Amino acid sequence: MTVLLGGGVVLGAVAASPLPCPGAFPVIPPTTLQARQQALVELKGLEEPCRERADFFAWQGTLLLLLQQPQAAANALEKALMLDPELAGAQLDYAQALAQLGEQDAAKDLTLTVLGRPDIPQTLHDWLANQPGLLGERGWQTSWTVQSMLGHETNFNSAPSSNLVTLTLLGGNVPVTLSQSMRPEAGFALLNTGAMEAVRQWSDSQLTLEADVTDRTSQNHADSNLQWVDALALWSHQLGEGSAGGQASTTRLWMGGQVLYEENTSKFFVDRPLSWSGLECRYGTGAEYSLRDYPTDPILNGVYTGMELGMGCQKGASMVTFTGMWGVDQPQNPIRLGGDQSRDDFSVTASHPLGPGMLILLGQWSRLSDQEVYSPLLGGMVRGIIRRGGRLEYDYPLSTHWTVLGYLDTLTQDSNISLFTMSDQAIYFGLRWGGK
Repeated sequence: MTVLLGGGVVLGAVAASPLPCPGAFPVIPPTTLQARQQALVELKGLEEPCRERADFFAWQGTLLLLLQQPQAAANALEKALMLDPELAGAQLDYAQALAQLGEQDAAKDLTLTVLGRPDIPQTLHDWLANQPGLLGERGWQTSWTVQSMLGHETNFNSAPSSNLVTLTLLGGNVPVTLSQSMRPEAGFALLNTGAMEAVRQWSDSQLTLEADVTDRTSQNHADSNLQWVDALALWSHQLGEGSAGGQASTTRLWMGGQVLYEENTSKFFVDRPLSWSGLECRYGTGAEYSLRDYPTDPILNGVYTGMELGMGCQKGASMVTFTGMWGVDQPQNPIRLGGDQSRDDFSVTASHPLGPGMLILLGQWSRLSDQEVYSPLLGGMVRGIIRRGGRLEYDYPLSTHWTVLGYLDTLTQDSNISLFTMSDQAIYFGLRWGGK
């Protein structure tokens, strides 16, 4: 460590004390994402003191493989096998990493080598012989979470910020007071969520199925109680170092017992890996087609088409993702107010270990622009909307399956037509239970 005096004068250098290499490393990896990320963070600074330890690089490779970083995992596991070529566990992990990188022949040969070893238990031998995933195909891998949170929101019903709306009539502008049902409703709510994921991998393809159900209930605002369901099927196929695939998803939203919104979406995408300044990244582009329906007000129905650009990077347990979307929502009914609507949407998500838990930041910015006058009664203007949102979340693991979490949410919407200006803030705390 270099020590500086005022003005940047070098006084001298003090050697930092190296970290000692632990006497042993775990054999069984953590089962949760947060625990795996934390275990990887704890290995920082040990590469040099543990440079002669095969079990260190084997443990590092196992964690990287579980965190979906096959290239970095392969590098670590290769070092482990150079130090101790007979590590059966490292051989199997290395075979899996090679398979995910597209080197199927090498992965198969390595797995067959382990199968031929006389020192492995018969139960492991039988299991390997019936695991097509290590030879190019895997069975279904499932995970689930159940989450319950209590919190407070300032605008349950997404009501306008202003109590007045100005109507443009023949005699001039007339201010009109909105009814009580159009005023923001604030209060406490219970937010319950259940989610499940199933993943199936083949030699160069992967199918992911996801579904989640959310219920937001407030004793004092039953008319604003929300339920929504999301489900998707995602297929990806490896193409060289990158991949291509498609996604079909559906969303249903209920408010006060009525179906308020339905969306059915198809996406197609391509992406590629990128290593940059020590970061493991992926970047890609895609196209989207979406049917958006409002059963209680069908005149609002639209068809959205757009394109997407995105990039995600990871270093250790820290991750950041950027996404941009540009598209047009065209009305299914030509008399829809405002006509075609162009949309620009940008989002960023970042996560970083903080203490024993994980700090998560989310930010969103959207611009919606109608192409025609929205209504002569509302000033005869072409409507424009700017929407900004953010979330600050902290997840603290209590055990392998239990996590306590809390978050702050904020949403602000501005418009040149006051009827569409609104804001909402929320704070929630609760527990998450998950497993595989």
